[in-house]
Amino acid sequence: MAPPGRRPAQPQLRAALRAGYGYPGDAERLDAELAEQLLRRVSVDQVDQVPAVVDLVAVAEIVAAYRGRVLLAADPETSDAVDQAVADLLARQGAE
Repeated sequence: MAPPGRRPAQPQLRAALRAGYGYPGDAERLDAELAEQLLRRVSVDQVDQVPAVVDLVAVAEIVAAYRGRVLLAADPETSDAVDQAVADLLARQGAE
């Protein structure tokens, strides 16, 4: 649950990805990566009452990565620069 006055970031992130921010297929990949991570359990050796926990650090890293993609897509200059860099790399690979 989000702190009072703050909405959870995940629905906003999903909405932005579904609206076309990020890269094609990001909305589906976000859901798949989160589902995979949330189903993975990290065993806890010294706590008898809690047999397993979700690796929340990994979940936060996934959300942060997709948030970065949305922010890139929202900034046209940065997005153009990334597109140009990718095009340059692909051209170099094709030339080799």
